[in-house]
Amino acid sequence: MTALTFAIEENQLTKRIAYLDLKGGAQREGTRIPEHLITPGFAIDVVDTVIRVTPVDATDLLLADLTYAEAAIRADRDGYAGVLIGGVPDYGLAAARAAVDIPVIGSGQASLLAAAALGGRFSIVTIWPETMSFVYQRLLRENPVGQQCISVRYVSTPDEQGMLADEDNFLTQMRSGREHMIERILAEIEHAVQDGAESVILGCNCMSPVADVLMSRASVPIVDPTTAGYRQLESMVALGLQPARDHRVPKSDRHHVLAELMKAAELAFGDDQEDCPVCVLNDDGTASCELPAREPAETQA
Repeated sequence: MTALTFAIEENQLTKRIAYLDLKGGAQREGTRIPEHLITPGFAIDVVDTVIRVTPVDATDLLLADLTYAEAAIRADRDGYAGVLIGGVPDYGLAAARAAVDIPVIGSGQASLLAAAALGGRFSIVTIWPETMSFVYQRLLRENPVGQQCISVRYVSTPDEQGMLADEDNFLTQMRSGREHMIERILAEIEHAVQDGAESVILGCNCMSPVADVLMSRASVPIVDPTTAGYRQLESMVALGLQPARDHRVPKSDRHHVLAELMKAAELAFGDDQEDCPVCVLNDDGTASCELPAREPAETQA
């Protein structure tokens, strides 16, 4: 066997995973999944949505569902073995599963299942303000295991969210491991414990860079949505499982409709697509919530 033949066969055996991200994500460095989590034989690509929309209200949440569902269908058609929705609100999860034959995992649902598997009741602690509560309410409402969630705790305030365009903001401070932000998150985790939580889910994939330090200092188990989602997806792909559907109902064939809707939406947005307040783009094209390589968080004040 020649080296070229071996390389081709090895590539054919590699199972490619699509990590769905908002438009512009594929231009940023990193796969969102720490290298040590990726099992040999798997590879990760970032697959962008067609439009960049932030769910700050119910209308934008609908648009987010549509663009993530379209991205999942596109990933399936491009030959990916599985799809991970890179957001705890699980944008477009049900629609994607209705239209593809590969596993589609939502970071939020995977986290709920992981927390429930730990036993007892759990809480969600998110870096975002209470104005984002509607996305968590939907997540808990649409998943029966959400009944075990006894509280959702919010670290930041609406005023702080309005300052995300500043170079030094609560999100960049969290990502760099600034001690005062770690302490604010830990304080909400302990409030959740006082609520009765026996474990805590981090309420945004953007919190994954500080998950390890939070795990080491919290009094209860911490569920990182990026890790929970990816590990579940790898398992589903390895087991050869597909989305479960009523055999009397054919798989959705509306992919072309979604694709055309997204083209129209992209034209409608034009050059005015906002910098996502969840992923504020910096001048160099990086994003405020971009996952860096997993390194110990700094503990400077």
